Amino acid sequence: MLRSKRRVSASFGALTIALASPSFSFAQESLPTIEIGKDMAARDSARPRAAGGEANGPQSYTRTDTSLATRTDTPIMKTPVDVVVVPQQVLKDQQVITIDDAVQNVSSVYATSIGGLQSGYQIRGFDTYKYFIDGVRVENYNTPIREETADVEQVEVLKGPASILYGRINPGGIIELTTKKPLDAPYYSIQQQIGSFANYRTTLDATGPLTADKSILYRFNAAYENDQSFREYVHSHHIFLAPRIHWEPSADTRFDLYLRYLDGSGPLELGTPLLVDGNGTPRAIAPVSRSRNYGESGSQFDNTNIRVGFKWTHDFSADWSLTHRFDANFIDNKGVALLAIGPFNACGATSCTVERMISNPDSKEQNYYTSVDVTGHFSTFGLAHTVLAGTDLSLYHRTGTRSFNFSAPSIDLYNPVHTGLPLYLLGAPDWSYSLEKHQSLFGLYLQDQIELPYNFHVLAGFRYDNVRSLGTQTVYAPSLQISSGREAQAVIKPRVGLLWQPIPEVSLFGDYVEGFTANIFSNDSPYQYNLPPEEARQWEAGVKTSLWDGRLTGTVAWFDIEKTNVPSPASDPISAALGIQVPTGAVRNRGVDVDASGQLTPELKFIGSFSYLDARIVKDDTGNKGNRFYGAPRFSGSVWGVYEPQYEPLRGLAIGAGVYARGDTPINNGNTFLVPGYATVNFMTRYSFAWQGTRLTLQLNINNLLDKTYYQVFGGGWNVSPQSPRAFTGSLKVEF
Repeated sequence: MLRSKRRVSASFGALTIALASPSFSFAQESLPTIEIGKDMAARDSARPRAAGGEANGPQSYTRTDTSLATRTDTPIMKTPVDVVVVPQQVLKDQQVITIDDAVQNVSSVYATSIGGLQSGYQIRGFDTYKYFIDGVRVENYNTPIREETADVEQVEVLKGPASILYGRINPGGIIELTTKKPLDAPYYSIQQQIGSFANYRTTLDATGPLTADKSILYRFNAAYENDQSFREYVHSHHIFLAPRIHWEPSADTRFDLYLRYLDGSGPLELGTPLLVDGNGTPRAIAPVSRSRNYGESGSQFDNTNIRVGFKWTHDFSADWSLTHRFDANFIDNKGVALLAIGPFNACGATSCTVERMISNPDSKEQNYYTSVDVTGHFSTFGLAHTVLAGTDLSLYHRTGTRSFNFSAPSIDLYNPVHTGLPLYLLGAPDWSYSLEKHQSLFGLYLQDQIELPYNFHVLAGFRYDNVRSLGTQTVYAPSLQISSGREAQAVIKPRVGLLWQPIPEVSLFGDYVEGFTANIFSNDSPYQYNLPPEEARQWEAGVKTSLWDGRLTGTVAWFDIEKTNVPSPASDPISAALGIQVPTGAVRNRGVDVDASGQLTPELKFIGSFSYLDARIVKDDTGNKGNRFYGAPRFSGSVWGVYEPQYEPLRGLAIGAGVYARGDTPINNGNTFLVPGYATVNFMTRYSFAWQGTRLTLQLNINNLLDKTYYQVFGGGWNVSPQSPRAFTGSLKVEF
């Protein structure tokens, strides 16, 4: 892959255009819903609505249907699993730029920082470094540039093991980004955002028909961002391009073709060190400024990420259809990382030595995915069935080289003196190796959704997985060692769910599901031994509600997940900083999730969540049995509301605020230190108005309004990630 190293110093677009028709009311954020024809809407529910609908529409904060849980368009009230949707209007109101910002609205979902790069996520107490884009898995553990959201329509979260439809995946759940689709009426917008810490971001959205008969539609999203960050020596920038084509050659056949191109650079630094006692056990967060960086300028990755693919669907009849997907992803990473791996001894009051290491990761990845689904509707003995049968294949190939030197100059915790990147040390590394990995994942799945009498609904299915992995590691220093590994695993996992809807406004549901994850060659360390495969099972029960014609929706769910052979960070700081993991025998996570959103009054909409999680180690050979599982807070919650007055002189004005809270979090399985909990407050105000045939929107968001100092737990290591102080983001959006 070619790596672009362009350095763009200013936004690529200027705000000179404007939006919306003069007939729009001042209360609207974007274009009204476009009528696309009943037949077309029936053929493809994903085919385009207007960009987000009304800002103050009755369902702007809710969604009634989802395909994430079943891969069929199913009402959420008839889906016997816990699934949550963060709609487009929430993303707009909060000026969401990262996936992290979106999922903070969902119970039991937390971002897991990775040195300033694309985050991993914890769902119901279990880490995952994967998410999905339109049903296709993204392997983001080695993807340093954070995912762009300029082309994202909504964010969905499926709670619990999702292996039945999506293969090997963490049992906590999955996150999916649903992208914006081409519209059959012209729509154009450009937005300029300017924020604290020299953050500049420009986004472009253009869509409409390419032919007079509207059989070919297009959409083009683009973004450029340049961010200095509140952290010293941290700078990131990227450019993003995402063209899409939708073609309907006949009434029964539809094609979608897409390209996503992301190129830029991002930082790599491990945040604030933890202080240790005389035994080397972490006991406290170092009392230093949250802006302080113990790395050096230039510690960063250059990354090029290209994704190309297509999806086509053919309807054989009104009841039977076939869908074929193909996706190819090419990733090229290269960088230099000078990392602080923490004090190894107890510190004095005025002086403390922080050890550091330097490395130069260089890797290339190729990921290929294809799937074929057949969906059918039929009846037997008066029972209605929706059947999904499918197969998928994923091929993964990765090559990489890396050198480590642990003799990088140390730095003082309280009075750091930065000496620059000691690149000369990479010429005499302590460790140096190359790595090549191959993995194929083949799956077969069958699912049936059955409508029973008296408003009972059954969801039942199973999946067969065959995973084959092969890898070779060649260690050059300190001595030549060549090792290889091979593994083949085949499993069958079931899922069954039952839902009863006694009245249209209430659904009671329960489900049982099993999951599977293969861990061979789970990361890039030459000294990471192969971890055994993880097995998981979940029991879940809950209640869903939909009131006032779907304007207010909510879910309360109890869950019990047990997972074996759980990867956890190694106990010593160097290994943990390198990402080396060890298996923990078994972890059992029990808790309650609460999610609700909707329109309380014509003027007030909200989205909120609450989570109680008891994450416990129930089997372990290192003395941690009974302890809390690392990284999982016991309590968390959020609430966000927006008020839009309907009084005519104030139409177009909106004021919003939110609170996000998280309880204390164990830094490790030994529970030697708990990262303190926190609560932050965010604020928003917006004003939209029509001007000369366009629509203009001025918006200001203030995150961490009270300037709270707080930290998140890393996905391993003896450091914590300081979060942003009070930050302002202003924007001007023009639509027409």
